[in-house]
Amino acid sequence: MADYFTPTVVDPVIPLSAMLPIERMFLAQAFSEEFVGEAAYYFSEEGASDLISLPAAEVRSALDAATPETSRLAQKLIDEQPDAILGEDDIELDMAGDLWPDVLQDIVRRSPDLQELAVTMAFTCSKMRPDGFGGLAMLITASAIRSESTHTLFDRFYKEAAANGEIRHGDS
Repeated sequence: MADYFTPTVVDPVIPLSAMLPIERMFLAQAFSEEFVGEAAYYFSEEGASDLISLPAAEVRSALDAATPETSRLAQKLIDEQPDAILGEDDIELDMAGDLWPDVLQDIVRRSPDLQELAVTMAFTCSKMRPDGFGGLAMLITASAIRSESTHTLFDRFYKEAAANGEIRHGDS
């Protein structure tokens, strides 16, 4: 059985003052978190966590500083977990991998000190399988999240090579 990994780095470090408490709680679970002065560096050696578990009491407290207008994470929790927020059990967020880019973009939108965040991901595999290697680059600004994987880049290369008559087909 092959194991697939997605080491990930978020650059630059994010000022602690730029994040809402709920965002810090979430990002610290989605990624590894290291402090660099008054900023946090987020990364993951294996890939961002897809399942996040947050204590309800801490979420209630952290949501006091957030509004649905400034935080899509706060909006998601309020819309999808209202009973859990009021309870005592942990709140579980599945598919957190789909949410963290939005959380990072909300931070960029509010922060006067951040114009962008760059996320670099490597696709690796414990066995030498063609589908287990590559990467992804993501640029997050206040107005857009742009990303491209090496797979989509190769698709473009194949189409260009086919259009130029360098190869017979453009399918990768």
